[in-house]
Amino acid sequence: MSRLPLILLALLCATGCAEDEVLQGPTVPVTRGDLNFRASYYGDLTARTTIDIHAPQLKNVFYLTVESVLPDGTEVEKDQVVLTFDRGPMEDDLVTNQTELDVAKAQYTRVEQDLAKERIELTLDVRRKEMARDRAKLFVVEGVGIISKLELAKYRLDVAKADVELDLARQALGAFARKRATTLEVEDLKVKAAERKLDETRKNLEQTEVRAPEAGILYAPYTRLNWQRGKVAPGAVCRPGDKLLQIPDLGAFDAEIWVRQRDAALLRADMSADVRPTAAPDRAIPAKITVKDDFATTRNERLGTKNAEGNLKEIRVQLQLSDTDPRLRPGGTLRADLEVTLAEDVILVPVAAVAMEDDKAFVLSENGERRPISIGKVSTTHVEVTGGLEPGDLVQIADAATRPRPIEPEVKAKPAGPPGHRGRGRRGAAAAGKKKKSGQPE
Repeated sequence: MSRLPLILLALLCATGCAEDEVLQGPTVPVTRGDLNFRASYYGDLTARTTIDIHAPQLKNVFYLTVESVLPDGTEVEKDQVVLTFDRGPMEDDLVTNQTELDVAKAQYTRVEQDLAKERIELTLDVRRKEMARDRAKLFVVEGVGIISKLELAKYRLDVAKADVELDLARQALGAFARKRATTLEVEDLKVKAAERKLDETRKNLEQTEVRAPEAGILYAPYTRLNWQRGKVAPGAVCRPGDKLLQIPDLGAFDAEIWVRQRDAALLRADMSADVRPTAAPDRAIPAKITVKDDFATTRNERLGTKNAEGNLKEIRVQLQLSDTDPRLRPGGTLRADLEVTLAEDVILVPVAAVAMEDDKAFVLSENGERRPISIGKVSTTHVEVTGGLEPGDLVQIADAATRPRPIEPEVKAKPAGPPGHRGRGRRGAAAAGKKKKSGQPE
């Protein structure tokens, strides 16, 4: 029992010493230099020069089914068949069109014969009317001085009537000539239309074999086939004009990456980068930005998908590789490392050493003293200090929850429900009630 007071006294002394001792974490130095933004993006390789091979534009054909295609990497010669389409539907159309042409020609012959018969009937009718008129005139001549004036007047009326009927018959014969020409022209147009359809089908059949426009290595890219993103293969359905294959120039490549809008604002043309192709992991090929699109697109728009992640809007950036490698192929993946200078010759402190409280930045000095600072631009690793620190100062690592975030566009959160709603169910309502009681603004 005599040792208990001594133990208590030792504990009290240790507690007092601990309160006087300042807790010190790892320290980092404040430096001067350039504030750089470093980031890596993933993308694909594209051949700088390619010869595209499209599905042929066919008349009255809206869908084509691929029957066979040469595999990727096949070395082809000029005019070599690289892809064929299913000929079945077109061959059926060919039989149908040939039948329609035969029917049109038969119809033309029948109409022509009917018109010939009609012309003969009208010609005979004119001859009959001429004979009837001559007979009426003969009665008038023979009756002069023999028959009564009344009978003579009647014969003269018959002559006038015969003249009228003859004129009408001649007019009908003249109108028939125009009718015949028009009718035969219509039937001839039907025959020509059937011949044109037959010729179009024959030409379509000739184009079911797609040939290489130039010699080279064949490559099938992922593209839109019948409004769906895919790669051409036997059984695939495409529309006339869809891009099917490519013959790329393997001597020069570009890199295509997609970056977030806030990152794209930091990139500019002629900016340098290092491209590391997956197929050549030991190579870091220097590259330069050549194109940066002005408008952003979503992944869903580019890939034809429908998911929440695909709604992220990105901007396409194209880089030109200064060198190539025999292992590179179009469509290969890569990583592009870029570095952007945000500010030159400024005081820098690691992001891990800066803490934020009420939108005010501060650091902990080497001895634990709290020092307020003014900050400027922020990268993923460092913060620009505009006041409160000097190069050579030592500061402690701050709590991760209070570190400043890199500068990015402000995003307003979309409310999950009507005003005043905080969450779902009783827990959300209880949380809202607690906020109101504590006097905090909603």
